Amino acid sequence: MLDRIGEFLSNDFSDHHLPIEVLWTREGYKLKSAKDSDWTTAPFGAGIHYRDVDYFTQKQWPFLAPIFEREFEYVLQQGIPLPLVEKGNAIVSGFSSVSKIKMHPAHVPEQIEHSMAMKKMELESEDQIKYVNKEMTNVKSLRLLDHDHLVKAILACTRGKQALFFFPWAKGGDLYNFLKSNSNEGMAAIIWMLDQMVGLCSALSLLADKGYRHGDLKPANILLFPEKSGSYRLKITDVGLSKLHILATSRRLNGTTAKATTRRYSPPEFDLLFDDDGEPVEDSDDIKLSRKFDIWSLGCVFIEFLIWAKLGRQKYKEFDRSMKRDRRFWDSGREDLDDKVKERIQNLKDAVEGTEGDKVVQRVLELALKQMLLVNSDDRSSASDIHKKLESIRDSYSEYLQPKDELDLPLGLTTEQDAESDRLQQEQDLSGANDGMDQNEPEPSSTQDEGLHTTAVPSGHTAAMVQGSIAKLLNQWTVNPDNEFAKKFFSETSSPSPADRSRLCDSCLMLSFREPNATISGRMRDFQTLASTCDMCNLLYAISQRLGLEEDQELHCIRDGSTFKLKGRDGPPILSLFSDPAYNSDDFGSVQVGYPTLYPPESPERYRLFQKWLYVCDNEHGHARDASSGGCAVQMPTRLIYVGESSEHLEDIKDSGFLRYLALSHCWGGSTSLSTLTSNIDKFRSEIPHEQLPLNFQEAIKVTRALKISYLWIDSLCIIQDDPEDWRREAARMGQVFSNAYCTIAATSAAASNEGFLTPKLNSALSATVEPPEGGLLHISEFMENCNRDLELAPLNTRGWVMQERALSRRTLHFTKTQVYWECGNGLHCERLFKLSNPQSALFADSDFPRAILKYYKGGRITLFQNLYEKYSRLNFSYMSDRPVAILGLEKHLSSVLQTRGEFGVFEQYLARSLLWSRPENILLNSITFQDDYHVPSWSWMAYEGPITYANIPFDEVEWSTDCLLRSGEETGTNSKRTVLKAVARDLKLDKLDMHDRVKLDEGSGFELSNLRGVVLGKDKKRESRVQEYYVLLVTLSEEEAEQAKVYVRVGVAWLLEHNIAMDGEDVVIY
Repeated sequence: MLDRIGEFLSNDFSDHHLPIEVLWTREGYKLKSAKDSDWTTAPFGAGIHYRDVDYFTQKQWPFLAPIFEREFEYVLQQGIPLPLVEKGNAIVSGFSSVSKIKMHPAHVPEQIEHSMAMKKMELESEDQIKYVNKEMTNVKSLRLLDHDHLVKAILACTRGKQALFFFPWAKGGDLYNFLKSNSNEGMAAIIWMLDQMVGLCSALSLLADKGYRHGDLKPANILLFPEKSGSYRLKITDVGLSKLHILATSRRLNGTTAKATTRRYSPPEFDLLFDDDGEPVEDSDDIKLSRKFDIWSLGCVFIEFLIWAKLGRQKYKEFDRSMKRDRRFWDSGREDLDDKVKERIQNLKDAVEGTEGDKVVQRVLELALKQMLLVNSDDRSSASDIHKKLESIRDSYSEYLQPKDELDLPLGLTTEQDAESDRLQQEQDLSGANDGMDQNEPEPSSTQDEGLHTTAVPSGHTAAMVQGSIAKLLNQWTVNPDNEFAKKFFSETSSPSPADRSRLCDSCLMLSFREPNATISGRMRDFQTLASTCDMCNLLYAISQRLGLEEDQELHCIRDGSTFKLKGRDGPPILSLFSDPAYNSDDFGSVQVGYPTLYPPESPERYRLFQKWLYVCDNEHGHARDASSGGCAVQMPTRLIYVGESSEHLEDIKDSGFLRYLALSHCWGGSTSLSTLTSNIDKFRSEIPHEQLPLNFQEAIKVTRALKISYLWIDSLCIIQDDPEDWRREAARMGQVFSNAYCTIAATSAAASNEGFLTPKLNSALSATVEPPEGGLLHISEFMENCNRDLELAPLNTRGWVMQERALSRRTLHFTKTQVYWECGNGLHCERLFKLSNPQSALFADSDFPRAILKYYKGGRITLFQNLYEKYSRLNFSYMSDRPVAILGLEKHLSSVLQTRGEFGVFEQYLARSLLWSRPENILLNSITFQDDYHVPSWSWMAYEGPITYANIPFDEVEWSTDCLLRSGEETGTNSKRTVLKAVARDLKLDKLDMHDRVKLDEGSGFELSNLRGVVLGKDKKRESRVQEYYVLLVTLSEEEAEQAKVYVRVGVAWLLEHNIAMDGEDVVIY
């Protein structure tokens, strides 16, 4: 059609005239533009083939994707595509379906979140049209209600025989899946549960006041939205459904994926809609149902909530399985609560022991049984009354509901690392994108970059660059083959190949792996039957057991490169695939060359692998530390251990010049059996008694000798432990020690000095060897490259000092409980030769930390340092006063690369975002006591013991204030040399509800609320669609005194509204 562009221009034909309609006649064709009423042969002219005209009319639609502006309701012509760049798998329910979608940012207003839930409803019958019209009316009306626990539609449109509604995407999923997939957290779960119950009842009360009945209240219609605090807020969706919908969902159509059916939560009066044969009665939609219909359903939800919070996730899952598809809380035959429900209620009563948390459970349970789950709807309390009673319960126990030792994770994230948790999380994730369009819609051109799918935009498009930069920071590990290295290595080294071929059953003999999407599936019972005679079935049976599958459940996995992933390519990897080096790996595409088995712990072949990693890194990556860095001489440690060939001694490194040395990163695990003191340092200069060294030290010496390096640095031997001055000097230089080391040995799996680390602590992975019908030799094993478990959550990496050691090390050998991982500037590699990557952890692999941060734009840089500090705040110290010291070197490197002042976890260039840290929900921080001559400011999280989290504030949507500046004491006019904040503090007007919902104090009480002041750090840019929030640092008057200025200290942060903040303020200094 390119040769027709001239005719288009001469006929003044453009996008404005689309779409066009074509009419074919005996004389030829005529077309009519949407902008004209007359038929014409322009713009194509004469002589065009009918196929070209037909092709144009078919391909015109991508140019018509709508731009949604401020209106709520749109009417689209049939065939017009939606501006989607991502579209997840649909969950079907009745005649509607819900998908996660992402709109192109150029097609929606700036203030609207691009990720949404799209509800698509078909308009095939009169009943469906009737229902959709009611839905449209309800959705438009509900947009006028302002409540934090209600989901409101963003926009709606009709297109042909489809109605489309767009809602905010609930990142936490729905309550039904949440209760099944997340462990409760003791008191934290009860506090969160009670707060959410109050909020849900308040929303239901508002709906009742406005004349609405929900009609289908259940956990699947209660969604979880993340809060700035790190917790979740529950919100009710699908409000105001007609009885037509209730009838339709009571007879679920085949293919639905929803397990929590409407019938379970329906009240006794639900039976009025059906006759004795279970069929809907005539004119059932005319039967008047009370708004107290919802009270029964909410009572059912509360019972399930209590089961999870008090009895635990497993008991909730058992209860869920016992409530079959047609089983309800109400047994209409016996006219009583169902036996299974009564059994769990009794379990709850028996579990109550008299603690304050149990009293809450007991009172909420009584409220549900005595005022909500009543047969006669007139006897049930109103939503307003129940809301007031729940508030009373919360207020009665508010002083007790402050957990002292709860887990330091936001509610909704658990510490469980078992495979079942991963599996369930993947099952509820709807983000597996297809082509981003409906099946019958044209496709836009698209690009793919590290998991980011987007419609192609000009390279200078700022929004696309920022979005892409942040998207790359997902905390997710990917596994890829590294065959260039593997082929070189196996050409020089003998293999650890399994000696015997595997025993295989007839089915496993026929397995094919050539196709990129090859699958393996079968029932656990069948694997178990053949496990004793087939190695492959034995492997699959073991994996099924670890996933928690039941005997009649099916394991289904699909190949993704060199792994097989559970259910689909968005599931977790459960199998690893290796191509035998003796065969051509290209036959099977992207499969790792190698073997599932590891070399023996102290074998020459294993050390040869370590040497090869170092050689490649030195000669191909250029990551080795040379005698000079940037023209400056490298500063050597004060002391090093000379390991020699058979004995060790301590050497003072003064004028020795540049020396290659290794550094040991390890856990002390209490006092070590041998360390350098003022009393033995002279002896150690002659010889260190090898037999008295802890096992970790002995094994580090073995590795150093095997790698043909003469020197080793170990903190407890190279720093004089009973000399405070030596310790203070050397601790300040710790960052340089690891940065200048040739390589770091990390005793990652060892929690104490005498555990040892060379020998893996877990058994080798189960494996099977198969000869596929298409030829070649493949090895299949359990997936064991679990970096989160083996590396991030390992004993060593829970220690505060180690984050700096890892980040500043140029290269590291991580000895984990399963295998060795090699980390350098080229990424993370494992002993089984895979290459692993994670955008957040890539910062640690940077051989010139933190230069890798520069490839990100401003938002990405902020996200990286905030992730870094959040992780650090959760690490352990033997002495909490080390918290600001153990990260000094890392902070200096960050400040240098970001070219800004950085002190005490705060960067001047990003001052407001640096200061908007807070404690996680339901956890209080404790001030750390420091020596008199060391001052850590109150506005720094380093002054407190406990985890922190940063406010989740969108980028480019906030106007930052200049009311707060980072200054030295001299700059404030005081004699102090301490770094302070110079700020404008304002009076605040806060009521009890504000204090509960909008304020987060660091340590709870300890000051007069009347002395509370606020420093405005920023405010949302004005948007018509949302309330403008102010981001505020909370301070109070200090007992300290300073010259010419009042001295304040930080006590927390808040997200306030304009009426909460006084106009005028005063200049203060915040210590």
